[in-house]
Amino acid sequence: KKLEREESNKDPSFELSRRKLLAPSIALPFILLAPDKAWSSRGSLFMVTSKNTTSAESLRSTPVEIDDDGVYSPERCLLELLPVKNPVFLQLLTFLQSIDSLQSPSADETTAWKSAERTLKEALDYLDSQRRALEPKFDPENDSDTLKQIFKAERAERLVEELRQQFVVLLAIAKSQRFDKVLLLQRQKKALLALADIGELLVGTFPYEVPQEGRFSFLPRLLGRARVTFTFSRSKEVLGNVTIVADGFAAPITAGNFVDLSARGFYTGLPIKDVKKRVGSSIPVRTGFLGLDLEQLDSSPEDEVTKNAVAIDSFPVLGSYREGFYDPLTAKPRRIPLEIVRIDKVSGKTQLSYAVGFNDLSTKVQASRSTRPLLSFDIDGLVAMNHPDKNVNGASAEFFSIQGDTMPRDQRDLLDGQYAPFGYIIDGNDLFQTLQEGDMIDATFVGEWGQENLVKLRTGLSDAVMREEL
Repeated sequence: KKLEREESNKDPSFELSRRKLLAPSIALPFILLAPDKAWSSRGSLFMVTSKNTTSAESLRSTPVEIDDDGVYSPERCLLELLPVKNPVFLQLLTFLQSIDSLQSPSADETTAWKSAERTLKEALDYLDSQRRALEPKFDPENDSDTLKQIFKAERAERLVEELRQQFVVLLAIAKSQRFDKVLLLQRQKKALLALADIGELLVGTFPYEVPQEGRFSFLPRLLGRARVTFTFSRSKEVLGNVTIVADGFAAPITAGNFVDLSARGFYTGLPIKDVKKRVGSSIPVRTGFLGLDLEQLDSSPEDEVTKNAVAIDSFPVLGSYREGFYDPLTAKPRRIPLEIVRIDKVSGKTQLSYAVGFNDLSTKVQASRSTRPLLSFDIDGLVAMNHPDKNVNGASAEFFSIQGDTMPRDQRDLLDGQYAPFGYIIDGNDLFQTLQEGDMIDATFVGEWGQENLVKLRTGLSDAVMREEL
């Protein structure tokens, strides 16, 4: 290890070369135990119905609020995906959402600002009186360790104080009567992110029992959230940082894979690549969006549409490296199944869905008619896993987020249900929009809390290998 550190300091390319050689050399003894088995290039969505059921209660009855430009924001998604019914948490969210009235063109500006000031003063007093109600919940299975409980409790205290400071700043802005909506909404975003972090600690037991058998048995999973920060450079000049929240509540296995590779340093030293993609299909599919109105969905004739395939000449992809990440446990490129949280239009419950091979096209259409993706690519800053155009189960390490000029907004729903969203850009999105082919990931940092939420399974791996299910 000492020699590796010395060599790494001497030669920046050392770590990249080491990445190429390390996994295959470690996994060599396993090669004969796990012969290649082709993954189907066709897929049909199915709901897991084994003992690892993945249904969860509807998160909230009201739709997600949208920004004034008509698109969903990452912080709203982070809040909406939390299965939290804590009344204090929900009341604080209501206080913060009330600030949106300032964006109404019909509102009297002076009256609206006075109302915001009163609301924020009430919110601050309410938070001070109800702090104890925001103490974290503990999962008996995953939080049994005393040190982790202490770590979680300390994190909750810090986050509540951070939220309080955001309310103090918001109140000061409202009192100033400067009518600076931009500054106020920037602070509102920070407060919503802090509230989302608190909400994660109020979940207790993870709402989905992620499959742990067969192909899923050895894949890492994120039972919560993690912040990953990338430092980008161009021609050896540092451009800045981009921070992504990987969301296990949106795709636990996909997000877990991303955080695992980030923690390993796999992405460091890899350039951005432009690829050609073909998205959409000619079969009837269901478009999806967050916070859908279930009654309107049942009666809307436009709900089912036929999409035509669209070719994109230049699509920026990050994390591209040969066949992907070679997992030392299997001596093969790690493959991640298409994993999407979908919402049942009848029950309102959310479910994890995975893609498997199918023989009858009607199977896919029928599965799509009963559910639809919860997250849509119309959300700015949405991050998703990339896979080969003809193999939805072929994802490994590549990920992407749509840049503004890459794909028209009215075509982005072609990606819904075809790629797995697993996170959001919460900081540095302006920089991300300017990234281009050849820009490099110079450094990767994974937050300590996110590493605590990353679970790596080893049980069942040997049996799965012997059954040739990997």
